[in-house]
Order: sequence, then structure tokens, then C-alpha cells
Amino acid sequence: LDIGRVENIHWTAPDGLRVQGLLLTPAGWSGERVPLVVYVHGGPTGAWLPTFLGSAMVTGQLLSSLGFAVLMPNPRGSVGLGRAYAEANHQDLGGGDLQDILAGVDHVIEMGVADPDRLGITGWSYGGYMTAWAITQTTRFKAAIVGAGIVNFDSHWGQNSIHNWQLVFFDGVSPLEDPDAHRARSPWTYLSAVQTPTLILHGQNDTDVPVAQAHELYRGLRSLGVETQLVTYPREPHGLQERLHIRDMIERSVEWFRTHLDP
Repeated sequence: LDIGRVENIHWTAPDGLRVQGLLLTPAGWSGERVPLVVYVHGGPTGAWLPTFLGSAMVTGQLLSSLGFAVLMPNPRGSVGLGRAYAEANHQDLGGGDLQDILAGVDHVIEMGVADPDRLGITGWSYGGYMTAWAITQTTRFKAAIVGAGIVNFDSHWGQNSIHNWQLVFFDGVSPLEDPDAHRARSPWTYLSAVQTPTLILHGQNDTDVPVAQAHELYRGLRSLGVETQLVTYPREPHGLQERLHIRDMIERSVEWFRTHLDP
């Protein structure tokens, strides 16, 4: 496969924060607008780094080789830009970080790279949560892939093996103590707004984000008449490990974006 260009870019969020990310353009790209896939990293205290972005669970380089532009943003909450930046989404999960990402999409459109009518979004773990959250907050994405994402903070707190992680983002307060705060940042709360065709991928043995979260999202979208598919992988924890499962995930993901964004 031909490898496209990886560019370090910056843009400004609505509140004036300077945000950084990586932009991948297709090999041989000659300036025409192409479909854009936004690829949100996990964590949220993770980051996309300037390295080869084509490992088993990171398909950015593959997507760009197939004709997509790929935006890999490092919104507030990411590491590498100081502690204040890494903690800037505490008590604001899905708030400023989503605005950072959407501003990045606007910037890539303004650059003349992205076709605003062919936008997709994907991610795993926190990236899966942000994908599920984004499609409840905007209809601009025409395709989404949710990988191991939290959908309902109420049920997630009772199901997972790392429930204290969740409390970090809600001022140490559980859903029992402040249910409104957790529901306000749960994609489930706003699911009726979703119009985006959504592929859901999840490991059956995931204890960080249990597979029940995927079933909730799938059942909700099906009941609303939104195009959706659910694929769960036996024996798999929070990140896929078995080669054939990883291959299946990659093939399904590429086909989902090809079908709905037509590169």
C-alpha cells in the first residue's frame, strides 16, 4: 500500500484554546476534497504521536492509503502538553474536548482537504465513547464506528472493574450521589437524536468497558430505526489481541467507511 503524508497541524477551539493533531492525506493526493475520518484516541489521557500509525488497533495509515483523509486530534484531556491540559476535561467529559475535535474538523475543511458532506468518526475506549457522544450531539457525521465505548455512565459504574476511573471525571461523585451529572454526559441520554449509521465493535471479555455497553447502544439504535451493526469478539478484553479478530475488525471498519463515505 502507498503511504500518504502525515502533517502536524494546529487549530483554535471556540474558547480560544490551541489544539494540536495529526492530519493524514492519501498517497498522491493532488488537492481535491476527500472523505475525512476523525480518529479519536483512547485514554482520555493518551495522545497521537508522530509515528507510523498503522499498528493492529490503529488503522489511520491504512485508511489514508485507501483514499481517506484522517484527522487524529489531541483534544484537551490528552497528555504531552502539561498537566493542566491533561486535566482540562475533568468534570467536562464530552464538553470542551468535543468542541476541540469539531473545530479540528472545521479547520481541515477550511484547508480544502475534507469534503464536509463525507465525514466519519471512530475510536476505541475513550475514542469509542467520544464517537458515541459525538453522534448524539451533531448529525454532521455520515458514518461512525464505536469501539469499546461507554454509552451509559449509570450502568457502566455498576458493571466495570475500574469504576474509580469514572469518578475522576465527575468530581469524585458516583451516579448514586449525583445521577444527573453522569446522565448528562451519557450518550444514552440523547440517543433519540442519532441519525448516523453506526458500527459497534466490542470484546466479549472486556471488564474495563463491559460488552453490555455495546448491547445497550445497539438495542437503542435498532429501536430508533438507525442503521447499525453489532460485532462482539469472543475471549477478547478491552483491546483485541487475536489476529483473526483484528483482521475482521479492520476489514469491517474499512468496508463501513467505504460504504457510507464512498472514497
